[in-house]
Amino acid sequence: MTKITSIKTSRGSGYKIDYYDTNGTRRRIKVYTDRKTAERMAAEIEFKKTRIKSGLETRAVENILLSEAINYTKEHSQNKPKTIEREQIVLNAFLFFLGGTRVRHITTRDLTNYFDYRLKDCKLSPQTVGLEFRTLRAFFNVLITHQFIEKHPMRGLNPPPKPPITIRFLTVAEIKELLKVIKEAGDQDYLDLVQVYLHTGTRREEILADRFTWGNVDFEGKRLKIVGKKDRVRFVPMDELVFEILIRRSKDKQLRVPFPLTYSYTLKKVKKYYDKANILNANIHTFRRTFGSLLVQKGVSIFTVSKLLGHSSVTVTETHYAHLVDANLRDGVEVLGSIL
Repeated sequence: MTKITSIKTSRGSGYKIDYYDTNGTRRRIKVYTDRKTAERMAAEIEFKKTRIKSGLETRAVENILLSEAINYTKEHSQNKPKTIEREQIVLNAFLFFLGGTRVRHITTRDLTNYFDYRLKDCKLSPQTVGLEFRTLRAFFNVLITHQFIEKHPMRGLNPPPKPPITIRFLTVAEIKELLKVIKEAGDQDYLDLVQVYLHTGTRREEILADRFTWGNVDFEGKRLKIVGKKDRVRFVPMDELVFEILIRRSKDKQLRVPFPLTYSYTLKKVKKYYDKANILNANIHTFRRTFGSLLVQKGVSIFTVSKLLGHSSVTVTETHYAHLVDANLRDGVEVLGSIL
């Protein structure tokens, strides 16, 4: 229900009308009129809300600024903090491009110009712009659901065509050089971490502090419990090297988790070691790709590799590694011991 309160401001006497819109958001308007008119306006608000709830009207809220819409979606998002952070980077870039535009004024042409700008002026890759495309599409979906807009401005638009997939993985020579550089630096933590990445195929944050604790390590069963995308759980066997590393680290009473390292700092350190080893176009995710590629090249079935990597389907694995599949298939992860 609406609430009417008398006010006095520099503009004069009037009334404040407090109400909740159909999205449950608290709204407040000030009107400088008599009590009877204010009551009639409050009744009209309630009548409009009833029509909207009955499906007789669709527009529930004012034509808000893009900046306000971005803040609204952030406040009402149920995504994880890391996901929200990535979304905000995309939305803020879009806001920088469009400025003080109101959401119902955003057109398909605006979106087309924005994606061209990101590709040509910002020199972003089609893959990166494709991610932005999906983020913005989801953003406008939320605005439609919450009745801020009625028409999706991205309707009919397609993301940039994806270039052919090229998988960058490390050669055996590059792996040996990288490990040599880390050993010479005397950095046992990162030597252990890189080798675990290479021998488990885990994603960048799956074995770092926030997700991976000693409770995820099954020494008796010699396997790791990995919490992946969308909190999907998979189990990855430990080969002898990973087992030895984690046994040794478990004896260090100061280690509350196997790898008490943050992703952002790890990214910088790994990049530093790549640079020292003269390894180009590689990142933390390259370790995961190397794991999959080496297994496939040694004849491990694509199905097994898919399970170890935690892909949503074998099709995803085939897309990335099918060109490496050998005719002689063997099972297991222990083959890495003969390679690295």
